Amino acid sequence: MIDSTHPLIGHWKSTDDFDDVVVTITPKQNSFAVSVRDHADGEQAEIFETNYDGDTLSFAAHWASNGRLIKYRFLLQSEGTVNVTYTFSDQEIWQKQTT
Repeated sequence: MIDSTHPLIGHWKSTDDFDDVVVTITPKQNSFAVSVRDHADGEQAEIFETNYDGDTLSFAAHWASNGRLIKYRFLLQSEGTVNVTYTFSDQEIWQKQTT
């Protein structure tokens, strides 16, 4: 059972101070509930595919405003520090080349 004393529980923010996204992790039975909010505009991401394997917490966040999908992996490094790996979708405009 995961409880409120687990070191992943809390509010997490990038140390670069350029990102207004805050990830909130709370206990939920034998796993975690995750919410992600962009505090610059108040948008809340849709969260799915949450999984905890005993070491790594992974989840996906979908931002409706721009269609971006971000997959996150949180690995606890020490009390109050996580290593976050993320991949995201992006969007571009392409043009057909003429020969």
